[in-house]
Amino acid sequence: MMGLALIKLSSAVVSIALGSAILARDHGLKANRLIAAFLLCNAWWASLEFFLYQQSDSAAATVLLRWMSLGWMPLGVLCMHASLTLSSTEDHPAARLIPFLYGGLAVVMPFAVWTNLAIGGAAPTPLGWRPLLNPGMAAAYLLMAVPVVVILVNWRGAMELSRTDGQLQLARIVFFGLSGVLVAGTVTAIALPLLEIDSIGFSTSLIAAVGLATAWTLRTHGHSLISPQAFAREILDTLEDGVVLVGDGGIVRDANGAFRRMVGACESGDVSGRIDDWIPGFPVGGTANDAPVVVELRTQTGEAVPIVVSEPVACHEGGRLVGQAYLLRDRREVVSLQRQLVVSARLAAVGDLSKPISQSIHDPVARVCDQLEGLAIDWQTVAHICELAELEDACREAIDEGEELISECVEGAERVFEIVREVGSFTEESAYGLFVRHSFERIVQRAIRIASVQAPSGLVIEARLDHDIEILCHFSEIERAVTNLLVNAVHALDGKPPGEAHVVVATAAHGGRAMLHIEDDGCGIEADALDRIFDPFFTTKPIGKGTGLGLAISHRIVKAHGGEIRISSIPGCGTSASVELPCAPADSD
Repeated sequence: MMGLALIKLSSAVVSIALGSAILARDHGLKANRLIAAFLLCNAWWASLEFFLYQQSDSAAATVLLRWMSLGWMPLGVLCMHASLTLSSTEDHPAARLIPFLYGGLAVVMPFAVWTNLAIGGAAPTPLGWRPLLNPGMAAAYLLMAVPVVVILVNWRGAMELSRTDGQLQLARIVFFGLSGVLVAGTVTAIALPLLEIDSIGFSTSLIAAVGLATAWTLRTHGHSLISPQAFAREILDTLEDGVVLVGDGGIVRDANGAFRRMVGACESGDVSGRIDDWIPGFPVGGTANDAPVVVELRTQTGEAVPIVVSEPVACHEGGRLVGQAYLLRDRREVVSLQRQLVVSARLAAVGDLSKPISQSIHDPVARVCDQLEGLAIDWQTVAHICELAELEDACREAIDEGEELISECVEGAERVFEIVREVGSFTEESAYGLFVRHSFERIVQRAIRIASVQAPSGLVIEARLDHDIEILCHFSEIERAVTNLLVNAVHALDGKPPGEAHVVVATAAHGGRAMLHIEDDGCGIEADALDRIFDPFFTTKPIGKGTGLGLAISHRIVKAHGGEIRISSIPGCGTSASVELPCAPADSD
Protein backbone atom coordinates (compact mmCIF):
# COMPACT_ATOMS: atom_id res chain seq x y z
CA MET A 1 0.00 0.00 0.00
CA MET A 2 2.80 2.40 0.83
CA GLY A 3 4.36 1.79 -2.60
CA LEU A 4 1.09 2.68 -4.34
CA ALA A 5 0.77 5.80 -2.20
CA LEU A 6 4.28 6.92 -3.15
CA ILE A 7 3.47 6.44 -6.85
CA LYS A 8 0.48 8.75 -6.44
CA LEU A 9 2.60 11.29 -4.59
CA SER A 10 5.25 11.17 -7.33
CA SER A 11 2.58 11.74 -9.98
CA ALA A 12 1.37 14.81 -8.09
CA VAL A 13 4.90 16.21 -7.76
CA VAL A 14 5.67 15.65 -11.46
CA SER A 15 2.42 17.32 -12.52
CA ILE A 16 3.06 20.33 -10.29
CA ALA A 17 6.62 20.66 -11.60
CA LEU A 18 5.52 20.51 -15.26
CA GLY A 19 2.66 22.97 -14.71
CA SER A 20 4.95 25.41 -12.88
CA ALA A 21 7.61 25.14 -15.61
CA ILE A 22 5.06 25.97 -18.29
CA LEU A 23 3.74 29.00 -16.41
CA ALA A 24 7.27 30.19 -15.65
CA ARG A 25 8.20 29.96 -19.32
CA ASP A 26 5.36 32.17 -20.54
CA HIS A 27 2.29 32.62 -18.37
CA GLY A 28 0.89 35.19 -20.77
CA LEU A 29 -0.05 32.59 -23.40
CA LYS A 30 -3.55 31.19 -23.17
CA ALA A 31 -2.51 27.67 -24.22
CA ASN A 32 0.16 27.55 -21.53
CA ARG A 33 -2.34 28.54 -18.86
CA LEU A 34 -4.77 25.85 -20.02
CA ILE A 35 -2.14 23.10 -20.05
CA ALA A 36 -0.83 24.19 -16.65
CA ALA A 37 -4.40 24.06 -15.29
CA PHE A 38 -4.76 20.54 -16.76
CA LEU A 39 -1.60 19.35 -15.00
CA LEU A 40 -2.49 21.03 -11.71
CA CYS A 41 -5.92 19.36 -11.77
CA ASN A 42 -4.14 16.04 -12.23
CA ALA A 43 -1.85 16.94 -9.31
CA TRP A 44 -4.95 17.61 -7.14
CA TRP A 45 -6.43 14.25 -8.14
CA ALA A 46 -3.17 12.34 -7.47
CA SER A 47 -2.52 14.03 -4.12
CA LEU A 48 -6.01 13.12 -2.86
CA GLU A 49 -5.40 9.54 -4.01
CA PHE A 50 -2.25 9.59 -1.86
CA PHE A 51 -4.25 10.69 1.19
CA LEU A 52 -6.96 8.15 0.38
CA TYR A 53 -4.47 5.33 0.96
CA GLN A 54 -3.89 6.69 4.48
CA GLN A 55 -7.58 6.52 5.47
CA SER A 56 -9.23 3.85 7.58
CA ASP A 57 -12.62 5.55 7.96
CA SER A 58 -15.30 5.06 5.29
CA ALA A 59 -16.80 8.54 5.75
CA ALA A 60 -13.43 10.25 5.30
CA ALA A 61 -12.69 8.10 2.25
CA THR A 62 -16.04 9.09 0.74
CA VAL A 63 -15.26 12.79 1.22
CA LEU A 64 -11.89 12.37 -0.50
CA LEU A 65 -13.42 10.44 -3.41
CA ARG A 66 -15.96 13.21 -3.94
CA TRP A 67 -13.37 15.98 -3.75
CA MET A 68 -11.35 14.12 -6.37
CA SER A 69 -14.07 15.19 -8.81
CA LEU A 70 -12.54 18.67 -8.79
CA GLY A 71 -9.41 17.10 -10.26
CA TRP A 72 -10.59 14.63 -12.90
CA MET A 73 -13.83 16.19 -14.17
CA PRO A 74 -12.26 19.34 -15.75
CA LEU A 75 -9.50 17.34 -17.48
CA GLY A 76 -11.53 16.67 -20.62
CA VAL A 77 -12.63 20.20 -21.40
CA LEU A 78 -9.21 21.65 -20.45
CA CYS A 79 -7.50 19.18 -22.77
CA MET A 80 -9.90 19.99 -25.61
CA HIS A 81 -9.61 23.76 -25.11
CA ALA A 82 -5.79 23.64 -24.98
CA SER A 83 -5.59 21.42 -28.06
CA LEU A 84 -7.75 23.74 -30.17
CA THR A 85 -5.74 26.74 -28.98
CA LEU A 86 -2.39 25.10 -29.71
CA SER A 87 -3.44 24.04 -33.20
CA SER A 88 -4.90 27.52 -33.92
CA THR A 89 -8.27 25.91 -34.74
CA GLU A 90 -10.43 27.80 -32.26
CA ASP A 91 -12.88 28.34 -35.10
CA HIS A 92 -13.34 24.54 -35.34
CA PRO A 93 -17.00 23.45 -34.95
CA ALA A 94 -16.03 21.54 -31.80
CA ALA A 95 -14.96 24.83 -30.20
CA ARG A 96 -18.63 25.78 -29.94
CA LEU A 97 -19.02 23.05 -27.31
CA ILE A 98 -16.46 24.60 -24.95
CA PRO A 99 -18.75 27.20 -23.28
CA PHE A 100 -21.44 24.54 -22.75
CA LEU A 101 -18.91 22.10 -21.31
CA TYR A 102 -17.62 24.71 -18.84
CA GLY A 103 -21.21 25.54 -17.95
CA GLY A 104 -21.97 21.85 -17.40
CA LEU A 105 -18.96 21.57 -15.09
CA ALA A 106 -20.13 24.58 -13.09
CA VAL A 107 -23.51 22.88 -12.57
CA VAL A 108 -22.47 19.26 -11.99
CA MET A 109 -19.28 19.66 -9.93
CA PRO A 110 -20.94 21.15 -6.80
CA PHE A 111 -23.41 18.25 -6.76
CA ALA A 112 -20.59 15.74 -7.26
CA VAL A 113 -18.66 17.19 -4.30
CA TRP A 114 -21.40 18.03 -1.80
CA THR A 115 -24.02 15.35 -2.54
CA ASN A 116 -24.20 11.65 -3.24
CA LEU A 117 -25.31 12.30 -6.83
CA ALA A 118 -22.21 10.62 -8.27
CA ILE A 119 -20.57 8.81 -5.35
CA GLY A 120 -22.71 7.29 -2.62
CA GLY A 121 -19.92 6.00 -0.43
CA ALA A 122 -16.67 4.05 -0.22
CA ALA A 123 -16.11 0.34 0.31
CA PRO A 124 -12.81 -0.98 1.72
CA THR A 125 -10.85 -3.44 -0.41
CA PRO A 126 -7.45 -5.12 -0.11
CA LEU A 127 -6.20 -2.56 -2.67
CA GLY A 128 -7.64 0.52 -0.97
CA TRP A 129 -11.12 1.99 -1.39
CA ARG A 130 -13.71 1.33 -4.09
CA PRO A 131 -16.24 4.10 -4.85
CA LEU A 132 -19.93 3.23 -4.68
CA LEU A 133 -21.28 4.84 -7.84
CA ASN A 134 -24.70 6.43 -8.29
CA PRO A 135 -26.48 7.35 -11.57
CA GLY A 136 -25.13 10.93 -11.44
CA MET A 137 -21.69 9.54 -12.25
CA ALA A 138 -22.83 9.10 -15.86
CA ALA A 139 -23.20 12.87 -16.32
CA ALA A 140 -19.87 13.53 -14.65
CA TYR A 141 -18.15 10.88 -16.79
CA LEU A 142 -19.60 12.24 -20.05
CA LEU A 143 -18.41 15.77 -19.22
CA MET A 144 -14.90 14.38 -18.94
CA ALA A 145 -14.94 11.75 -21.72
CA VAL A 146 -16.68 13.55 -24.61
CA PRO A 147 -14.05 16.32 -24.97
CA VAL A 148 -11.26 13.71 -24.82
CA VAL A 149 -12.88 11.73 -27.65
CA VAL A 150 -13.09 14.93 -29.73
CA ILE A 151 -9.39 15.58 -29.12
CA LEU A 152 -8.47 12.03 -30.07
CA VAL A 153 -10.32 12.41 -33.36
CA ASN A 154 -8.39 15.63 -34.09
CA TRP A 155 -5.04 14.09 -33.15
CA ARG A 156 -5.80 11.04 -35.27
CA GLY A 157 -6.13 13.37 -38.25
CA ALA A 158 -2.85 15.05 -37.32
CA MET A 159 -1.07 11.69 -37.34
CA GLU A 160 -2.27 11.00 -40.88
CA LEU A 161 -0.69 14.21 -42.20
CA SER A 162 2.87 14.44 -43.49
CA ARG A 163 4.80 15.97 -40.58
CA THR A 164 8.38 16.20 -39.35
CA ASP A 165 9.75 13.49 -37.10
CA GLY A 166 9.26 15.64 -34.01
CA GLN A 167 5.66 16.52 -34.85
CA LEU A 168 4.80 12.92 -35.67
CA GLN A 169 6.38 11.64 -32.47
CA LEU A 170 4.51 14.26 -30.45
CA ALA A 171 1.23 13.35 -32.12
CA ARG A 172 1.76 9.68 -31.31
CA ILE A 173 2.60 10.37 -27.66
CA VAL A 174 -0.49 12.52 -27.15
CA PHE A 175 -2.80 10.22 -29.12
CA PHE A 176 -1.79 6.96 -27.48
CA GLY A 177 -1.30 8.61 -24.09
CA LEU A 178 -4.79 10.13 -24.00
CA SER A 179 -6.26 6.92 -25.39
CA GLY A 180 -4.58 4.97 -22.62
CA VAL A 181 -5.76 7.39 -19.95
CA LEU A 182 -9.35 7.30 -21.22
CA VAL A 183 -9.44 3.50 -21.44
CA ALA A 184 -7.69 2.98 -18.10
CA GLY A 185 -9.89 5.52 -16.33
CA THR A 186 -13.07 4.07 -17.80
CA VAL A 187 -12.12 0.52 -16.82
CA THR A 188 -10.65 1.12 -13.34
CA ALA A 189 -12.85 3.99 -12.16
CA ILE A 190 -16.20 3.17 -13.82
CA ALA A 191 -16.56 -0.35 -15.22
CA LEU A 192 -14.85 -2.42 -12.50
CA PRO A 193 -16.44 -0.54 -9.55
CA LEU A 194 -19.88 -1.09 -11.17
CA LEU A 195 -19.06 -4.82 -11.32
CA GLU A 196 -17.81 -4.62 -7.69
CA ILE A 197 -14.36 -5.76 -8.78
CA ASP A 198 -11.32 -4.41 -6.97
CA SER A 199 -8.80 -2.46 -9.07
CA ILE A 200 -5.88 -0.06 -8.88
CA GLY A 201 -6.34 3.34 -10.52
CA PHE A 202 -3.30 4.60 -12.40
CA SER A 203 -4.79 7.31 -14.62
CA THR A 204 -2.95 10.10 -12.77
CA SER A 205 0.35 8.30 -13.24
CA LEU A 206 -0.34 7.88 -16.96
CA ILE A 207 -1.11 11.59 -17.32
CA ALA A 208 2.13 12.52 -15.54
CA ALA A 209 4.08 10.11 -17.76
CA VAL A 210 2.49 11.55 -20.93
CA GLY A 211 3.42 15.04 -19.72
CA LEU A 212 7.04 14.04 -19.18
CA ALA A 213 7.25 12.31 -22.57
CA THR A 214 5.71 15.33 -24.31
CA ALA A 215 8.13 17.75 -22.64
CA TRP A 216 11.09 15.52 -23.52
CA THR A 217 10.00 15.30 -27.16
CA LEU A 218 9.62 19.06 -27.46
CA ARG A 219 13.02 19.64 -25.88
CA THR A 220 14.70 17.01 -28.08
CA HIS A 221 13.36 18.46 -31.33
CA GLY A 222 14.14 22.06 -30.41
CA HIS A 223 10.62 23.35 -29.86
CA SER A 224 9.39 25.54 -27.07
CA LEU A 225 8.29 23.68 -23.95
CA ILE A 226 4.64 23.68 -24.89
CA SER A 227 3.28 26.13 -27.42
CA PRO A 228 4.17 27.34 -30.92
CA GLN A 229 3.38 30.86 -29.71
CA ALA A 230 6.13 30.62 -27.10
CA PHE A 231 8.51 29.28 -29.75
CA ALA A 232 7.63 32.22 -32.00
CA ARG A 233 8.23 34.59 -29.08
CA GLU A 234 11.69 33.09 -28.57
CA ILE A 235 12.46 33.67 -32.24
CA LEU A 236 11.35 37.30 -31.96
CA ASP A 237 13.46 37.80 -28.84
CA THR A 238 16.59 36.64 -30.68
CA LEU A 239 16.20 39.41 -33.28
CA GLU A 240 18.47 42.43 -33.01
CA ASP A 241 15.65 44.60 -34.41
CA GLY A 242 12.74 45.69 -32.27
CA VAL A 243 9.25 44.36 -33.00
CA VAL A 244 6.22 46.04 -31.46
CA LEU A 245 2.50 45.26 -31.75
CA VAL A 246 0.39 48.43 -31.72
CA GLY A 247 -3.35 48.18 -31.15
CA ASP A 248 -6.21 50.63 -31.53
CA GLY A 249 -5.43 54.17 -30.45
CA GLY A 250 -1.69 53.59 -30.69
CA ILE A 251 -1.57 51.41 -27.56
CA VAL A 252 1.45 49.09 -27.24
CA ARG A 253 0.06 45.57 -26.85
CA ASP A 254 3.32 43.62 -26.91
CA ALA A 255 7.00 43.98 -27.81
CA ASN A 256 10.04 41.76 -28.16
CA GLY A 257 13.24 41.87 -26.13
CA ALA A 258 15.10 44.08 -28.61
CA PHE A 259 12.49 46.85 -28.28
CA ARG A 260 12.73 46.65 -24.49
CA ARG A 261 16.51 46.97 -24.74
CA MET A 262 16.13 49.96 -27.07
CA VAL A 263 14.04 51.87 -24.53
CA GLY A 264 16.27 50.78 -21.64
CA ALA A 265 13.74 48.45 -19.98
CA CYS A 266 14.59 45.03 -18.58
CA GLU A 267 13.53 41.89 -20.47
CA SER A 268 10.29 41.66 -18.48
CA GLY A 269 9.91 45.42 -18.04
CA ASP A 270 6.69 47.29 -18.69
CA VAL A 271 6.54 49.02 -22.08
CA SER A 272 2.79 49.51 -22.10
CA GLY A 273 1.10 52.81 -22.84
CA ARG A 274 0.92 54.76 -26.07
CA ILE A 275 3.59 54.24 -28.71
CA ASP A 276 3.87 58.05 -28.91
CA ASP A 277 5.30 57.98 -25.38
CA TRP A 278 8.35 56.17 -26.76
CA ILE A 279 8.41 57.44 -30.34
CA PRO A 280 7.00 60.98 -30.78
CA GLY A 281 5.29 61.34 -34.14
CA PHE A 282 5.07 57.58 -34.66
CA PRO A 283 3.45 56.88 -38.08
CA VAL A 284 0.54 54.70 -36.90
CA GLY A 285 -0.95 53.02 -39.96
CA GLY A 286 2.12 53.58 -42.14
CA THR A 287 2.93 56.29 -44.67
CA ALA A 288 1.32 57.34 -47.90
CA ASN A 289 4.16 56.09 -50.09
CA ASP A 290 4.64 52.79 -48.21
CA ALA A 291 8.26 53.64 -47.39
CA PRO A 292 10.19 53.18 -44.13
CA VAL A 293 10.24 56.22 -41.86
CA VAL A 294 13.23 57.57 -39.93
CA VAL A 295 12.19 58.80 -36.47
CA GLU A 296 13.69 59.13 -33.00
CA LEU A 297 12.94 56.83 -30.08
CA ARG A 298 13.13 58.20 -26.54
CA THR A 299 14.64 55.86 -23.95
CA GLN A 300 13.73 55.78 -20.27
CA THR A 301 16.75 58.01 -19.61
CA GLY A 302 15.66 60.56 -22.22
CA GLU A 303 18.30 59.63 -24.81
CA ALA A 304 17.24 60.06 -28.45
CA VAL A 305 17.90 56.97 -30.58
CA PRO A 306 17.53 57.22 -34.39
CA ILE A 307 15.49 54.29 -35.76
CA VAL A 308 13.84 53.19 -38.99
CA VAL A 309 10.19 52.11 -38.76
CA SER A 310 9.00 49.60 -41.34
CA GLU A 311 5.59 49.46 -42.93
CA PRO A 312 3.03 47.81 -40.61
CA VAL A 313 1.90 44.20 -40.91
CA ALA A 314 -1.71 43.57 -39.92
CA CYS A 315 -2.14 40.92 -37.20
CA HIS A 316 -5.38 38.97 -36.89
CA GLU A 317 -6.70 36.64 -34.22
CA GLY A 318 -9.94 34.75 -34.53
CA GLY A 319 -10.72 36.52 -37.80
CA ARG A 320 -10.48 40.04 -36.37
CA LEU A 321 -7.75 42.68 -36.50
CA VAL A 322 -5.93 42.91 -33.16
CA GLY A 323 -3.19 45.34 -34.13
CA GLN A 324 -0.32 46.15 -36.45
CA ALA A 325 3.25 44.90 -36.08
CA TYR A 326 6.19 47.21 -36.80
CA LEU A 327 9.87 46.42 -37.24
CA LEU A 328 12.16 49.01 -35.63
CA ARG A 329 15.81 49.10 -36.65
CA ASP A 330 18.41 50.93 -34.56
CA ARG A 331 20.34 53.37 -36.80
CA ARG A 332 22.94 54.51 -34.26
CA GLU A 333 25.68 52.43 -35.83
CA VAL A 334 24.68 53.53 -39.33
CA VAL A 335 24.64 57.19 -38.30
CA SER A 336 28.02 56.77 -36.63
CA LEU A 337 29.48 55.18 -39.76
CA GLN A 338 28.00 57.91 -41.93
CA ARG A 339 29.61 60.55 -39.74
CA GLN A 340 32.95 58.75 -39.92
CA LEU A 341 32.71 58.54 -43.70
CA VAL A 342 31.88 62.24 -43.95
CA VAL A 343 34.81 63.12 -41.69
CA SER A 344 37.15 60.83 -43.64
CA ALA A 345 36.02 62.37 -46.93
CA ARG A 346 36.57 65.88 -45.62
CA LEU A 347 40.00 65.01 -44.27
CA ALA A 348 40.91 63.33 -47.54
CA ALA A 349 39.87 66.45 -49.44
CA VAL A 350 42.00 68.63 -47.17
CA GLY A 351 44.87 66.19 -47.58
CA ASP A 352 44.67 66.44 -51.36
CA LEU A 353 44.80 70.23 -51.21
CA SER A 354 47.17 70.67 -48.31
CA LYS A 355 50.38 69.37 -49.86
CA PRO A 356 50.68 71.83 -52.78
CA ILE A 357 49.34 74.69 -50.66
CA SER A 358 51.72 74.05 -47.77
CA GLN A 359 54.66 73.67 -50.15
CA SER A 360 53.79 76.95 -51.87
CA ILE A 361 53.33 78.90 -48.64
CA HIS A 362 55.98 77.25 -46.50
CA ASP A 363 59.07 78.85 -47.97
CA PRO A 364 57.76 82.46 -48.13
CA VAL A 365 56.44 82.26 -44.59
CA ALA A 366 59.72 80.77 -43.40
CA ARG A 367 61.62 83.66 -45.02
CA VAL A 368 59.29 86.20 -43.38
CA CYS A 369 59.87 84.56 -39.99
CA ASP A 370 63.64 84.64 -40.47
CA GLN A 371 63.59 88.26 -41.60
CA LEU A 372 61.40 89.31 -38.68
CA GLU A 373 63.73 87.58 -36.26
CA GLY A 374 66.64 89.41 -37.89
CA LEU A 375 64.75 92.70 -37.68
CA ALA A 376 64.09 92.08 -34.00
CA ILE A 377 67.81 91.59 -33.39
CA ASP A 378 68.67 94.75 -35.36
CA TRP A 379 66.03 96.72 -33.49
CA GLN A 380 67.48 95.63 -30.18
CA THR A 381 70.87 96.86 -31.42
CA VAL A 382 69.36 100.23 -32.36
CA ALA A 383 67.69 100.45 -28.97
CA HIS A 384 71.01 99.78 -27.27
CA ILE A 385 72.74 102.51 -29.32
CA CYS A 386 69.96 105.00 -28.53
CA GLU A 387 70.27 104.17 -24.87
CA LEU A 388 73.99 104.93 -24.98
CA ALA A 389 73.26 108.18 -26.81
CA GLU A 390 70.88 109.20 -24.02
CA LEU A 391 68.09 110.27 -26.37
CA GLU A 392 64.94 111.96 -25.21
CA ASP A 393 62.07 110.04 -23.61
CA ALA A 394 59.93 110.33 -26.75
CA CYS A 395 62.57 108.51 -28.78
CA ARG A 396 62.88 105.75 -26.20
CA GLU A 397 59.07 105.28 -26.17
CA ALA A 398 59.04 105.01 -29.97
CA ILE A 399 61.81 102.43 -29.86
CA ASP A 400 59.96 100.42 -27.17
CA GLU A 401 56.76 100.55 -29.20
CA GLY A 402 58.60 99.39 -32.30
CA GLU A 403 60.10 96.48 -30.38
CA GLU A 404 56.64 95.46 -29.20
CA LEU A 405 55.24 95.62 -32.73
CA ILE A 406 58.10 93.53 -34.09
CA SER A 407 57.50 90.96 -31.32
CA GLU A 408 53.83 90.73 -32.28
CA CYS A 409 54.75 90.32 -35.94
CA VAL A 410 57.14 87.49 -35.07
CA GLU A 411 54.46 85.80 -32.98
CA GLY A 412 51.91 86.12 -35.81
CA ALA A 413 54.33 84.81 -38.40
CA GLU A 414 55.21 81.83 -36.21
CA ARG A 415 51.51 81.09 -35.81
CA VAL A 416 51.03 81.18 -39.59
CA PHE A 417 54.05 78.91 -39.96
CA GLU A 418 52.57 76.46 -37.41
CA ILE A 419 49.24 76.39 -39.26
CA VAL A 420 51.02 75.70 -42.54
CA ARG A 421 52.98 72.89 -40.88
CA GLU A 422 49.82 71.33 -39.44
CA VAL A 423 47.96 71.56 -42.74
CA GLY A 424 50.88 69.88 -44.46
CA SER A 425 50.87 67.04 -41.92
CA PHE A 426 47.60 65.69 -43.36
CA THR A 427 49.54 63.91 -46.07
CA GLU A 428 52.33 62.50 -43.91
CA GLU A 429 50.72 59.12 -43.06
CA SER A 430 53.09 57.23 -45.32
CA ALA A 431 56.08 58.67 -43.46
CA TYR A 432 55.39 56.68 -40.28
CA GLY A 433 57.41 53.64 -41.36
CA LEU A 434 57.30 50.60 -39.12
CA PHE A 435 55.47 51.00 -35.83
CA VAL A 436 57.49 50.22 -32.69
CA ARG A 437 56.34 48.77 -29.37
CA HIS A 438 55.90 51.51 -26.76
CA SER A 439 54.42 51.80 -23.30
CA PHE A 440 51.01 53.46 -23.56
CA GLU A 441 51.42 54.79 -20.02
CA ARG A 442 54.67 56.58 -20.94
CA ILE A 443 53.08 58.23 -23.98
CA VAL A 444 50.12 59.50 -21.94
CA GLN A 445 52.35 60.74 -19.10
CA ARG A 446 54.47 62.79 -21.54
CA ALA A 447 51.30 64.26 -23.06
CA ILE A 448 50.05 65.17 -19.57
CA ARG A 449 53.30 67.02 -18.79
CA ILE A 450 53.05 69.00 -22.03
CA ALA A 451 49.37 69.88 -21.50
CA SER A 452 49.93 70.82 -17.84
CA VAL A 453 51.99 73.82 -18.95
CA GLN A 454 48.81 75.34 -20.42
CA ALA A 455 46.59 74.33 -17.49
CA PRO A 456 44.92 77.10 -15.47
CA SER A 457 46.13 77.72 -11.94
CA GLY A 458 44.92 75.13 -9.45
CA LEU A 459 44.07 72.46 -12.02
CA VAL A 460 45.38 68.99 -11.30
CA ILE A 461 45.13 66.38 -14.04
CA GLU A 462 44.16 63.11 -12.35
CA ALA A 463 45.79 60.10 -14.02
CA ARG A 464 44.57 56.52 -13.63
CA LEU A 465 46.94 54.65 -15.88
CA ASP A 466 47.45 50.93 -16.45
CA HIS A 467 51.17 50.16 -16.29
CA ASP A 468 51.06 47.01 -18.43
CA ILE A 469 49.57 48.27 -21.72
CA GLU A 470 51.84 48.37 -24.76
CA ILE A 471 50.97 49.42 -28.30
CA LEU A 472 52.69 49.38 -31.69
CA CYS A 473 52.84 52.98 -32.86
CA HIS A 474 54.78 56.01 -33.99
CA PHE A 475 55.60 57.47 -30.56
CA SER A 476 55.61 61.18 -31.38
CA GLU A 477 52.41 60.99 -33.44
CA ILE A 478 50.36 59.23 -30.76
CA GLU A 479 51.82 61.63 -28.20
CA ARG A 480 50.70 64.49 -30.42
CA ALA A 481 47.17 63.10 -30.74
CA VAL A 482 46.82 62.61 -26.96
CA THR A 483 48.30 66.04 -26.28
CA ASN A 484 45.75 67.69 -28.58
CA LEU A 485 42.91 66.01 -26.68
CA LEU A 486 44.36 67.01 -23.30
CA VAL A 487 44.95 70.61 -24.39
CA ASN A 488 41.33 70.85 -25.52
CA ALA A 489 40.21 69.53 -22.11
CA VAL A 490 42.44 72.03 -20.31
CA HIS A 491 41.25 74.97 -22.45
CA ALA A 492 37.62 74.00 -21.75
CA LEU A 493 38.26 74.78 -18.06
CA ASP A 494 39.37 78.39 -18.61
CA GLY A 495 37.50 80.66 -16.24
CA LYS A 496 36.67 77.94 -13.72
CA PRO A 497 37.53 78.84 -10.11
CA PRO A 498 40.51 76.96 -8.61
CA GLY A 499 39.40 73.68 -7.09
CA GLU A 500 36.35 73.35 -9.33
CA ALA A 501 38.19 72.33 -12.51
CA HIS A 502 38.89 68.64 -13.02
CA VAL A 503 40.43 66.53 -15.78
CA VAL A 504 40.58 62.75 -15.45
CA VAL A 505 42.76 60.61 -17.71
CA ALA A 506 42.40 56.82 -17.58
CA THR A 507 43.75 53.90 -19.58
CA ALA A 508 42.68 50.27 -19.66
CA ALA A 509 42.93 47.19 -21.87
CA HIS A 510 39.93 45.22 -23.05
CA GLY A 511 39.64 42.57 -25.74
CA GLY A 512 43.05 43.24 -27.24
CA ARG A 513 42.42 46.99 -27.44
CA ALA A 514 44.07 49.81 -25.51
CA MET A 515 41.48 52.28 -24.23
CA LEU A 516 42.14 55.92 -23.33
CA HIS A 517 39.44 58.05 -21.71
CA ILE A 518 39.81 61.79 -21.07
CA GLU A 519 37.02 63.59 -19.24
CA ASP A 520 36.64 67.20 -18.13
CA ASP A 521 33.87 69.16 -16.41
CA GLY A 522 34.29 72.23 -18.56
CA CYS A 523 31.91 74.18 -20.76
CA GLY A 524 31.01 71.25 -23.04
CA ILE A 525 30.15 71.30 -26.74
CA GLU A 526 26.78 72.12 -28.25
CA ALA A 527 24.99 69.22 -29.95
CA ASP A 528 24.99 70.85 -33.39
CA ALA A 529 28.78 71.28 -33.20
CA LEU A 530 29.53 67.64 -32.32
CA ASP A 531 29.00 66.53 -35.92
CA ARG A 532 31.72 68.93 -37.10
CA ILE A 533 34.40 68.66 -34.42
CA PHE A 534 36.68 66.60 -36.67
CA ASP A 535 36.31 68.99 -39.60
CA PRO A 536 39.55 70.79 -40.49
CA PHE A 537 39.58 74.45 -39.39
CA PHE A 538 36.38 74.06 -37.34
CA THR A 539 36.80 75.24 -33.76
CA THR A 540 34.55 76.22 -30.87
CA LYS A 541 37.30 78.30 -29.27
CA PRO A 542 37.36 82.11 -29.47
CA ILE A 543 39.04 83.69 -32.50
CA GLY A 544 42.79 83.48 -32.19
CA LYS A 545 42.70 80.69 -29.59
CA GLY A 546 42.58 77.68 -31.89
CA THR A 547 43.35 76.65 -35.45
CA GLY A 548 40.61 74.03 -35.76
CA LEU A 549 43.18 71.41 -36.75
CA GLY A 550 43.97 69.69 -33.44
CA LEU A 551 41.09 67.19 -33.41
CA ALA A 552 41.27 66.69 -37.17
CA ILE A 553 44.94 65.75 -36.89
CA SER A 554 44.30 63.54 -33.85
CA HIS A 555 41.54 61.78 -35.80
CA ARG A 556 43.88 61.16 -38.73
CA ILE A 557 46.69 59.86 -36.50
CA VAL A 558 44.44 57.48 -34.56
CA LYS A 559 42.87 56.17 -37.79
CA ALA A 560 46.33 55.62 -39.29
CA HIS A 561 47.15 53.44 -36.28
CA GLY A 562 44.03 51.30 -36.76
CA GLY A 563 42.12 52.92 -33.92
CA GLU A 564 38.92 54.82 -33.22
CA ILE A 565 38.28 58.17 -31.57
CA ARG A 566 34.92 59.31 -30.17
CA ILE A 567 33.81 62.55 -28.55
CA SER A 568 30.69 62.99 -26.43
CA SER A 569 29.61 66.09 -24.57
CA ILE A 570 26.86 67.66 -22.50
CA PRO A 571 26.75 71.46 -22.82
CA GLY A 572 27.56 73.09 -19.50
CA CYS A 573 28.61 69.80 -17.89
CA GLY A 574 31.73 68.63 -19.68
CA THR A 575 33.21 66.58 -22.48
CA SER A 576 34.68 63.08 -22.71
CA ALA A 577 37.04 61.79 -25.38
CA SER A 578 37.66 58.08 -25.94
CA VAL A 579 40.51 56.63 -27.97
CA GLU A 580 40.79 52.96 -28.84
CA LEU A 581 44.01 51.49 -30.29
CA PRO A 582 45.18 47.92 -30.96
CA CYS A 583 47.37 46.47 -28.23
CA ALA A 584 50.80 45.14 -29.15
CA PRO A 585 50.79 41.35 -29.68
CA ALA A 586 52.03 39.36 -26.70
CA ASP A 587 54.72 37.61 -28.78
CA SER A 588 55.97 40.81 -30.46
CA ASP A 589 59.43 42.10 -29.67
